[in-house]
Amino acid sequence: MSSLLREIDSTNRNLEGIISSGAKTQNPLTFRSVDWHLTTRCNYNCKFCFAQKLDRETCDPRFIEKVLKNLMSLGIEKINFAGGEPLLHPLFFDITKTAKELGFVVSVLSNGYYLNKDIVSKLSLYVDWIGLSVDSAHEEVEMALGRGNGNHVKHVTELADIVHKAGVKLKINTTVTRLNFAEDMRPLLKNLMPERWKAFQVLHIKGQNDRYFNELSITDKEFGHFKSVNQVCIGEIEPVFERNHDMIDSYFMLSPGGRVMSNRDGTNDSLTSLDRIDKQNMSQLLDVQKYVQRGGIYSW
Repeated sequence: MSSLLREIDSTNRNLEGIISSGAKTQNPLTFRSVDWHLTTRCNYNCKFCFAQKLDRETCDPRFIEKVLKNLMSLGIEKINFAGGEPLLHPLFFDITKTAKELGFVVSVLSNGYYLNKDIVSKLSLYVDWIGLSVDSAHEEVEMALGRGNGNHVKHVTELADIVHKAGVKLKINTTVTRLNFAEDMRPLLKNLMPERWKAFQVLHIKGQNDRYFNELSITDKEFGHFKSVNQVCIGEIEPVFERNHDMIDSYFMLSPGGRVMSNRDGTNDSLTSLDRIDKQNMSQLLDVQKYVQRGGIYSW
């Protein structure tokens, strides 16, 4: 079988899995989810962060609603509010409420610092998923990465139980770097019991994380080692592993100002007004087949 035929066969099998999983979509070959980086504000200083120097956040409720309605018209079903730390956006709760009322599946990706039982309870009215970022079971590793001050893992562990009890789905995001690529994360994940776990090979975005990238970067082989150690299913959860190649062009991302970001050239500098995007020209900015192949559509 030629390489092209193998690729087509692989894509077809992936699509069959998407359809059988119950993901809500009529045409799998289109983007169904978006990540809106609401703000670059953050209380942590993660060395690998690729969203530190973006455009200015918007605090205009009418513009925010317009962006959300534009996304709806593009066929977007799920929206993930990220940052920075999204809870630091002044209108964060209003934005999640509006998104839910418009019919989106709503997800929030947070470092967890500002989350507690009361906040999670409030969010549970409008949020379907809460994603927490944790890169290691060891507090000293998290501190070395710039995530927290020595109690991040403990706090996330407590939050996981709170999220489960609130009836919100839990997702864990892990960035794999020089400091944790040899780590077995399964005991921690077994304790957290998320509905979804994604592990990303640390990605260089020029102008964002240049300063520390060389000391944190890993090879594809080293990322493969992390995958080989951690790929065994944890309960009902099958981990998702994304190499640098998988991530480039395969995420529909909005900047804080509500513009479409592309990382095709290795930066986040390319911004396009959402008004100029439609289902036909989206492929000029983004690679929908890579989005599908990396598992971007699932039963959410």
